[in-house]
Amino acid sequence: MIATSLMDAFTLGSRLNALLAGLAWAMMFCTTSVAAESPTDVFPGVSWETRTPAEVGLVTADLEALAKHVGGRGCVVRHGYLVHTWGDQSESGDIASAVKPIISTLLLMAVQDGSLTSVDEPLAKVEPRLRDLNNGKDARITWRHLASQTSGYGLKDAPGDAYAYNDFALALYYDSLMNQVYRQDGTEVLRQQLGDVLGFQDRYTFDAFNRQERAGRLAISVRDLARFGLLYLRQGRWKDRQVLSPELIESAIASPIPATLPRSAGHEAEMLPGQRSLGGGKNQAPIGPGVYTFNWWVNRTDTAAQRLYVDAPSDAYGAFGHGGQRALWIFPSFDLIVAWNDSPISDHDASPGNPSSGINQAARIIRGAMERRTRVAIEGDRWLINGQPIHQGSPAEGRLMNVRMVNATYEDANRPDFDAPANTARFVAAIPNYVAAGVRGFTLNLQGGMPGYEGAVNTAFRVDGSLRSSYMERVRQIIEACDEAGAVVILGGFYQRQDQHLQDEAAIRAGVANVAQWIKGSGFTNVVLELANEFPHDGFDHALLRSPGGQLELIGIAKRVHPELLASTSGMGDGECAEEVANAADFLLIHFNGTSVDAIPGRIEALRRFGKPIVCNEDDKTGAAGAAAARQTVKHGASWGYMNEAVNQHFPFRFDGPADDQQVYDMFKELTSPR
Repeated sequence: MIATSLMDAFTLGSRLNALLAGLAWAMMFCTTSVAAESPTDVFPGVSWETRTPAEVGLVTADLEALAKHVGGRGCVVRHGYLVHTWGDQSESGDIASAVKPIISTLLLMAVQDGSLTSVDEPLAKVEPRLRDLNNGKDARITWRHLASQTSGYGLKDAPGDAYAYNDFALALYYDSLMNQVYRQDGTEVLRQQLGDVLGFQDRYTFDAFNRQERAGRLAISVRDLARFGLLYLRQGRWKDRQVLSPELIESAIASPIPATLPRSAGHEAEMLPGQRSLGGGKNQAPIGPGVYTFNWWVNRTDTAAQRLYVDAPSDAYGAFGHGGQRALWIFPSFDLIVAWNDSPISDHDASPGNPSSGINQAARIIRGAMERRTRVAIEGDRWLINGQPIHQGSPAEGRLMNVRMVNATYEDANRPDFDAPANTARFVAAIPNYVAAGVRGFTLNLQGGMPGYEGAVNTAFRVDGSLRSSYMERVRQIIEACDEAGAVVILGGFYQRQDQHLQDEAAIRAGVANVAQWIKGSGFTNVVLELANEFPHDGFDHALLRSPGGQLELIGIAKRVHPELLASTSGMGDGECAEEVANAADFLLIHFNGTSVDAIPGRIEALRRFGKPIVCNEDDKTGAAGAAAARQTVKHGASWGYMNEAVNQHFPFRFDGPADDQQVYDMFKELTSPR
């Protein structure tokens, strides 16, 4: 059965090859079963397990600076461990509007268990009085409208036509969900659905004041609020239980209202008799379109193209109350959560494009707390790490000797049985072995590479160009492991056969901006950018990616977002680089797949006039030919990169260090060893 299915899937030429592939597949899963525990497997028990900041790669002094800046009480969680606290951790207090994503999570749980058919179900099904309100206008209000602040409730706007941060609509949302869907007291619903499951340690109640005054306002401790954040950070999983499906988690954080949606003019309309507010008015926050989804604030851009959190990764998101006085902040790129309460910060709504807001200052401190050990730079045509030439004193001094490992973060939406995290973990474990052999750079790609069969769906991008947290988590693990090992990551953006999964060229541009922001906001100092792999390739669907002019535009976008980021894009296997690209790029990326060893010196010589580092980051020659190509490349003043197509790139992927190809890695060692 294994041989037959693999032969069908990969169109193998013989039953023997299929059987061998099947055996490799089986061996891969045997390996998976003994993989080391990942940080994503760590969850708190009755109380949080603790680690020092240094043990999880954080700088204590920066966390102390964060506590001083934020004030009140708070905590920081990384890799599932409680690593820094300030103030009384057990104190339960009102979190104001930071409660909103919790209400929306309970909504999604009702959809998951079938109590509701969809978030697009009209609220009038459970609140029939809406059918005749305002001549039937409010009959069209859905749960999605309430979760996105676009219901138009109590206003003249039709549902979905305008944004209004509306606490009267929120009260309708809470009351309808608890009284008509769950048919229980709100605190009891919270206990059953989340409190007992996540193991809240301290007092919590949806009656933060009292039941007669603003029911639905949640009192909770910061350390319990962080547990809720960890549920989202782990894609809805808690220990061995999938509490909320990854698809629903994804919908909650990836469905922002359009940036072009207008804000309500605020013209009042009739509400249901006795309608209360959860605390504020009907049209409060001046921001929201483009950056608001299911009551979460996400780090995207508004209609003026201003990013909400200019100093945070593009995948950061959070819940904020009273303008930032109460907060739950989730940083998937850091595998980190920050929760606080009773802070003097109250300028969240002033954050778009504004690095001086208290919220953005906090983001900058958090980013600075990430301990980075490897800083890459360029001096003339040489590569430096931490101010010193790479491979100092060796024949390859100043050259970035690298290996293409794009499928170390691989996934295939059509192969749900493939264990992507285990695949990444195997590569991470092998990084020290490659580095010991002289490798100082690894090429990754957010859309991977050719896995040896057609039809794979492997992309870190959503259709609109935003980044998928589950994919970026694997990328982050590799970058941080490389940082620890003193290695550089050449991070590629787009790959032929995969770019069609972005809906249009606007999504491509947004994707570049999001990647640059992700690198910047993550504080990575060992990453350089490859916009596209072999950009002239006719396998790209979007014309923007196939032309030198398009690559220039994309390099410009990346540099505007992150001016310090070293950026380039790669050509085809002929070892050539388009002149326009060579002039715009910080370094020249070439491929030698289709270039003979004898032709390598001439290809390099033709590019030396640009005075920039020349990096081959893809050559599929193996054995003696690969070793000869490496020697010739270094001899003539360029960096060489190996692509072991059969072993590292084609499914099932193997990462065995120098054993991948002993002749090539012996040459790596020879070229990078001091004379």
